[in-house]
Amino acid sequence: MANWIIFCLILLAFFVSSFWEAYIEGEFIGASRACDWRIKFGRKEIHGYHILLWGVTFPLLLSLPLVVNFSWQLLRFIMAGYFVGSVVQDFFWFVVNPRFPFKNWNPQKANWYLWLKIGKLQLPAFYLPYIILGLILLFI
Repeated sequence: MANWIIFCLILLAFFVSSFWEAYIEGEFIGASRACDWRIKFGRKEIHGYHILLWGVTFPLLLSLPLVVNFSWQLLRFIMAGYFVGSVVQDFFWFVVNPRFPFKNWNPQKANWYLWLKIGKLQLPAFYLPYIILGLILLFI
């Protein structure tokens, strides 16, 4: 039961982070107007802000329960929370962003993503593997 509570708290934290990231970025997606450093990967630039948030801060915070009471099952729940939470955070960025509203959640307006089309449903391509991986981690 405690692992499920931790999983839900992780999702809640990612949901809340969608608010502050949307309010920081506004209409300038991907921190394009942030005064930070950037690394170029081909045509894409990754901002230091996102590297530090997604590659350092979130993993460090999520590792805290493992320091107190490590178990492989807990690690699986935390990793599942990270993958599913990443999708929750990204999706709700559009829902709560007053400067880049949900109606712009489509391949024409949010063109920084690779989009996947399944019938009439279109979604950023990373959503599907992240959700599948998260569910596998939860239920293996």
